[in-house]
Amino acid sequence: MSENNINLETAREYILLVVAIITAIAGIIFWVQNVDKDKIDRLERDIELIQADINKIKDNNTEILRVVGRLEGKLDNIK
Repeated sequence: MSENNINLETAREYILLVVAIITAIAGIIFWVQNVDKDKIDRLERDIELIQADINKIKDNNTEILRVVGRLEGKLDNIK
């Protein structure tokens, strides 16, 4: 009977060990996801700002090209 208790106690300890390891791994995964979430949110905001800046640059370039085209036209008329 004591051998039966030892086997039962050993099995219980192994089960507890497995549960503790799974809990630790789940906790680490949850922590990593939360840490990365802040970084991802910040990167998404930065990307949105960069896209807005690129759109402004495109608009400015279009206007610059339009002005340069007018100036070239005026120079051709002067010649």
